[in-house]
Amino acid sequence: MVGDWYAFATVVLQSQHIPTAMYALIERLRNWWQARRTRRITEERVQERVERGAAYLDEVDPGWHRRVNAEALELEDGEQCVLGQLHGGFRLGLGRSQVLSLSSAPRASLSPVAYGFKCVEGVSEAWQARDYELLTAAWREAVRTRTVADHRGDGHMSASVPELAVGGADEAADPVSA
Repeated sequence: MVGDWYAFATVVLQSQHIPTAMYALIERLRNWWQARRTRRITEERVQERVERGAAYLDEVDPGWHRRVNAEALELEDGEQCVLGQLHGGFRLGLGRSQVLSLSSAPRASLSPVAYGFKCVEGVSEAWQARDYELLTAAWREAVRTRTVADHRGDGHMSASVPELAVGGADEAADPVSA
């Protein structure tokens, strides 16, 4: 969004022959904006974002971590990211997990960036790559932590709403007679 504004402002200024001082002001504003955005790309901040996203998934899709392959997880890849693995693609996952709500209800959509599903925008490609690197590591850890908790039997997932088993192994082993 800021990049679009910056490009627009630059074209307008060039067409009106605005003094160089105005270009300098816009450049300073863009640099300030990017510096502000890059402060969100630290291990601690990324961990907070992923914890928020994982807690959200725990609530809306209990057991989600069992369907995510932590080794193949790659946040920069729309098919191998968390939502991609759960729903067949990042964009599909935004809607199916209700991160983005397309209904007419007054519920606001959630920010994919704030929930650790997407990198910070409005920064350089190098910063975006760093954000994706940190996000991938944090999501892998979130999946592993929940998997270990499941195996120990003390996982907080089991305290949430129970999952419905549809077409599971139990049904195949014990068919219902008519």
